[in-house]
Amino acid sequence: MPRVPSFGISADRKPVFAPDDILASDRWSDFDKEAIVLEAIVIDNNISGSDATLQVRAHDGMNWTIELGRRARNMAAGLTPAQALPGDPVSVRGRRLHRFGENRIKAMHLTIAGRDFDLYPASLEAS
Repeated sequence: MPRVPSFGISADRKPVFAPDDILASDRWSDFDKEAIVLEAIVIDNNISGSDATLQVRAHDGMNWTIELGRRARNMAAGLTPAQALPGDPVSVRGRRLHRFGENRIKAMHLTIAGRDFDLYPASLEAS
């Protein structure tokens, strides 16, 4: 039986990106290699969400989004939603996103109200 070429929805689909793009994308590739430290105040937390974040305001008035680890990593570090309440002082050591106009940091270490949380200890040693 001859093979009939398929068109429309049943057509063979090919990815529009190179396979090495998939391999090159990781959670750290969008962030600077050097770590920075940000002192701020917690405005809001979304630690229990699917993409855990903290919203903070730096002392200069700039708002920042702090990307945290996955839920299992946060729990292993002892970081729960009750640990970061609005108004708590926070010190973030992490890598800044290198996209223009976005104030976002991927946290490696947090100090919230005097309590330390190491989210990525191996990355701290490397930086």
